[in-house]
Amino acid sequence: MDREAIRQATQMLADWRRTLILSHVRPDGDALGAMAALTRAIRADGRQAVPRIFDAVPHRYRFLVESMGLESRPGGPAEPAGGFDGLLIVDTCSWAQLEPAAELLRSSGLPRIVVDHHATRDDVSCGAPCCALIDPAASSACLLVFEWLTACSARIDPGGAEALLAGMASDTGWFRYPGVDARTLSAAARLLDLGVRPDVLHARLYASFRAARLRLTALALSTLELQAGGRLAVMSLTQEMFRQAGAEPGDSEDLVNEPLSAGGVVASVMLVEQPDGRVRVNFRSKSPEVAGCDIDVAAVARGFGGGGHRRAAGATLDGPLDSARKIVAAATLAAMGQHA
Repeated sequence: MDREAIRQATQMLADWRRTLILSHVRPDGDALGAMAALTRAIRADGRQAVPRIFDAVPHRYRFLVESMGLESRPGGPAEPAGGFDGLLIVDTCSWAQLEPAAELLRSSGLPRIVVDHHATRDDVSCGAPCCALIDPAASSACLLVFEWLTACSARIDPGGAEALLAGMASDTGWFRYPGVDARTLSAAARLLDLGVRPDVLHARLYASFRAARLRLTALALSTLELQAGGRLAVMSLTQEMFRQAGAEPGDSEDLVNEPLSAGGVVASVMLVEQPDGRVRVNFRSKSPEVAGCDIDVAAVARGFGGGGHRRAAGATLDGPLDSARKIVAAATLAAMGQHA
């Protein structure tokens, strides 16, 4: 990150007695880890930090919410912006992902700091003073938060260290995705030195799913369709499947990765029907060194108003689910140079 941007962000944050911390809808480990670590660091400095979460939190990330001393409050910011001195936005620069807080952000003249590592982003300053700590080369937002806190000599306590490593690990698939580099692993090692136990953290993230997730996984795999000679995997989930499994929305997180365990699968698409009838789509692809071809799923997602990373992206389409499935599969096949 730019050193001058770090200096400006540190000075801005130091001037705020009360900070509202926001992230994207459907919070994942990276978003929650960054929010938790910043909340703890700000409070340790004797100032107020108020994190706000828009959706229910997946079960495996509940320990991060507890780390913030906050119950999730779906629906949007519970307090007017007038009660704060500044806004801290982490792990997104997308209006679509900030929709529950969009009106607040657009109408408020409060200064804001944005910490994000996504290549797809919007201008969320709305004319207000804004400092952007953005680096698409970073493997996670938690990596950027770690580097920021380290650069300004802020104390990272054991709970904050665990939150940061949880975000880094979950956003990199336990350090196996293409974005992992020496920078990532060096930061992870320094967090381990602060007392994080990797065995305990791994169990929390990957061995604490509810039984409902197992049932939902089975239902998702029952819809699996392999196209283009087995190179594209497509799955979908309906609201009825969630009811059958007794599952929550967060239980579908990362299920899109399941087909990638097959050697011939190059890209995977998961479509999830939403309660309002719209369809949330997740895209994943393998690196060209493994797959033998380069599929930019962020480009596919952008065609539907979404975005993300080259190997992991998302978008939301109008329903019905069957129609969306055909459209998305065709677009992904086109990106692969294949035909349905």
